[in-house]
Amino acid sequence: MLRKGIAAGLILIFVFTGTSGAGGVRKLSDHVSVCRGSVNGVFIEREGRFLVIYGDPEKNVEKADKVLFTHSRRDVVWAGRSLVEDGAESIVPKNEVESFTKVNEFWSAFLQGRFHDYKQQSTKILTEPLSVGRAVSGGDKIEWKGISVQVADTPGYTRGAVSYLLEIDGRKHAFVGDLIYGDGQIMDLYSLQDAVAEANIRGYHGYAGRIGDLISSLREILSHKPDVLIPARGPVIERPEAAVKLLIQRLQAAYSNYLSINAGHWYFKERYDTLAARALGTADSVEWMPYATVVHKSPPDWVIPIRNSRLLVSRDGSGFLIDCGSQAIIDEIVKLAKAGRLSGLDGVYITHYHDDHTDKIGELVREFDCPVYSCRELTDILKHPGAYRLPCLTANPIARLSPLGEGHKMRWKEFDLTSYYFPGQTLYHGALLVARDDGQKIFFVGDSFTPSGMDDYCLQNRNLLHEGMGYFHCLDILAKMPQDYLLVNQHVVEPFRFDKPQIEHMANVLVKRKEIMADLFPWNEPNYGIDERWAGVYPYGQEASPGQTIEITIKIVNHSGSREVFTVTPHVPEGFVLEPAKKSASIEPRKQAGVSFEVSVPGNVSKNLHVITCDVEFDEWRLRHWCESIIDICP
Repeated sequence: MLRKGIAAGLILIFVFTGTSGAGGVRKLSDHVSVCRGSVNGVFIEREGRFLVIYGDPEKNVEKADKVLFTHSRRDVVWAGRSLVEDGAESIVPKNEVESFTKVNEFWSAFLQGRFHDYKQQSTKILTEPLSVGRAVSGGDKIEWKGISVQVADTPGYTRGAVSYLLEIDGRKHAFVGDLIYGDGQIMDLYSLQDAVAEANIRGYHGYAGRIGDLISSLREILSHKPDVLIPARGPVIERPEAAVKLLIQRLQAAYSNYLSINAGHWYFKERYDTLAARALGTADSVEWMPYATVVHKSPPDWVIPIRNSRLLVSRDGSGFLIDCGSQAIIDEIVKLAKAGRLSGLDGVYITHYHDDHTDKIGELVREFDCPVYSCRELTDILKHPGAYRLPCLTANPIARLSPLGEGHKMRWKEFDLTSYYFPGQTLYHGALLVARDDGQKIFFVGDSFTPSGMDDYCLQNRNLLHEGMGYFHCLDILAKMPQDYLLVNQHVVEPFRFDKPQIEHMANVLVKRKEIMADLFPWNEPNYGIDERWAGVYPYGQEASPGQTIEITIKIVNHSGSREVFTVTPHVPEGFVLEPAKKSASIEPRKQAGVSFEVSVPGNVSKNLHVITCDVEFDEWRLRHWCESIIDICP
């Protein structure tokens, strides 16, 4: 037995030194080694056998007895797939079993479920199922070769994640998945977006909604007094208590900053106290901005609120509509016309792409035969919503659209209408300034502000934190305007206006937010940690016929402060042909560029739905199966 153990040890050393990965293999102790790749592969060796945590990113181990997965995301799980398919028993979180086994059902439902999606959960789901050997949850134990592995429930980065703890070679090791990255950091915040049941906040409004769970899980890990943390990605953490406490401090600073100027404090009032208490311990620690200095009870009589649309009525009875997301809005306009209060509809302006503002534009146009306007930045997403993966998409393209350039002015009756690009609530957002000849001015800003602040509660809306972009851009516009206007958010009856100090305060809070996030995330620029779609496939969804060749483009935003080279490697389903196999692009800072590929669909394709994933590499990052697109095969 002793000779067999020595021989196995020699083989182990030979395999590791012969095939070292991006960071090589580091031997932590006699029986524990870590391979630093795009995922950390952890190998525990006993008697020539292996227990593997996360996987084997560089194919160092030929066979394993078990592979322990902390969560189900494909950008990590890929590293363990080959070992499982070669006979290793997979150990997975009980609450995420279906994300391993029922992935075909997920993608089939998501073909239509991606429209009107208010849950906003990660779609980094496996594209092919993976067999599950055992499902575990907190309190379970896994026995292997005289080693007892303790399971702890640690939700946060994903809903049902677990961690594994074991003592070996005189040290307690904690394998914590993506709960933490290095010294007090985390990969991103957008993965934490979720509903918060205690506060009656749904997923769409749940900015980093699992942050309270994450913090509780981090504290749970510390309660076990580990000597070392080995996360799924990033450096091994030799000082767990200091790293975890620093991460909690940074998470709380980021969340308090967010809450302090958020629009939801107006919408949800005391429910935001619940959100604060879950993550911060008390709502008193948030420096809430006072409500807007000017708040009127209702708009002027020439503005008629109809649900979340606004109807402008001229002195001659003509109408001009802002947004149309429901049949009830059309019904009310028809009712006004029949009552003689409206002589016709001369146009509709779309503030942003969300379904509750666009879903019934087609029906409106058929009823009133009026032109449809928007700022030009919305053109493609309004015409091709299915090409995008974003919150609250309508499934209804708008074919007849008149895009307006920045600052474009139109004269309508006794009004001057000026269109702006206004990337507030979402990156794809405009605003319309309406100035009446008598001096009254209303700035229709869609869903971008309430009297308590900014509508940036959904991270997937892409609220970028670059100077001159996102809410910085919106606040710049407000700061330059004379204080003779009122703001209208169409979900808020009361028109309002911030004073100059409040506008400056919100801008300063955003500056501070970026500083906090620069420390919170491991990226070379913090926007990577809040912008899930910095790399995404266009079109996200498309139809194809057997034998057809289609094109996909991976659009990449270089958030970094310098030029970066990005390399993309798509993974196509078996039988599909990809050309070329990989492609690179050198992208200027703060710019977007794309790399395109041709994908040939086989003539005898059997399944109706296929998913393509793409690896993205830049700087020190090797991000496997990072983004995806859906191909719906139609006869």
